Amino acid sequence: EFHIDNLMLTQKYDFDITPFPSDVLQKLGKADETKDEQFEQVVVNFKRQESEGSRLQREMKAYMAAIKGMQQASINLSESLHEVYEPDWYGKDDVMVLGKDSDALWEDFHNKLVDSTLLNLDGYLTQFPDLKTRVAKRSRKLIDYDSARHHMETLQASGMKNDRKMAEEELKKAQKVFDELNVGLQDELPTLWDSRVGFYVNTFKNVTSLEAKFHREISLLCKQLYEVMTKLGEQHSDKMFTIQGAPSDSGPLRLARTPSPPDDDDDSPPTSPEMGTNHMLMPHSPGPPRPKSPMQVETMHDFEAANSDELELKRGDMVLVVPTALLEDQDAGWLTGFKESDWKTLGTAAPRGLFPENFTQRVD
Repeated sequence: EFHIDNLMLTQKYDFDITPFPSDVLQKLGKADETKDEQFEQVVVNFKRQESEGSRLQREMKAYMAAIKGMQQASINLSESLHEVYEPDWYGKDDVMVLGKDSDALWEDFHNKLVDSTLLNLDGYLTQFPDLKTRVAKRSRKLIDYDSARHHMETLQASGMKNDRKMAEEELKKAQKVFDELNVGLQDELPTLWDSRVGFYVNTFKNVTSLEAKFHREISLLCKQLYEVMTKLGEQHSDKMFTIQGAPSDSGPLRLARTPSPPDDDDDSPPTSPEMGTNHMLMPHSPGPPRPKSPMQVETMHDFEAANSDELELKRGDMVLVVPTALLEDQDAGWLTGFKESDWKTLGTAAPRGLFPENFTQRVD
């Protein structure tokens, strides 16, 4: 056990701590002050830990508030879509359900973060006020002990034997009170300091796992809404929005970044999309009738789509070229079409997109 007798005594002059519980040290002008440098470092760590925990709590509350703000923004956006959605449009009921499901995911994400993170953080910080009070009390009781000790030393030096017994009792009492506080804090403060690592680990594991789960689930809803919008666009392909009178180059110039085909130094044959890894031909499904197309082309080089209206292609892909509604909107050197494999699988839902003509060759 750690007692006051183990403390290191150092000289300190012009002692000026106030208020002071005794006149003894004030009259001495200079005195020994009991010091414990190791404990002082423990207190420095304690104050740092409290400050860091308080900031984490503050930032976590701001994070929660931002989630509630995003939830409300998501609700408002969904309601605006519901307001404009006509009853006879494709997926009316799906759009309504997706809006409700999105709100439920935001609410669940927020509530689980509160339960698993914010409440634990609040509980973690409740340890500090009591310990802080006891640290301050220990400091005061150490001053009381020093006062009693110096009073005893003064009596011994002056040879006043009558008052010495009472002074000894006061010194023992001051030492006992200090030791009771000191021993507990010497054990609890380092333990609390060490516990911060596990607490931070658990806190951020909870945050990251819940956020990852939320993003996985919300992305599925976004994908479903995207598919509904795609089919709605196909249902009303003759009513697509165009700006009357706008110049044909009002958008970004695709010509400026028309890619050049790579040097064809790979003589290996293109991989057929219908070959399995065991090189056995995969059975064909009947699929929908092929759309009317003025020509069919074969992809000679991989093309990585940079925009959402472009078609991602791999070498060997067969593409059914389809005419665009407005030829003036077609950038020079680019074609529009479906991948034949997508058409066989998805039919009219197959994505169409732009691709560079010089990455392909016509199939007669």
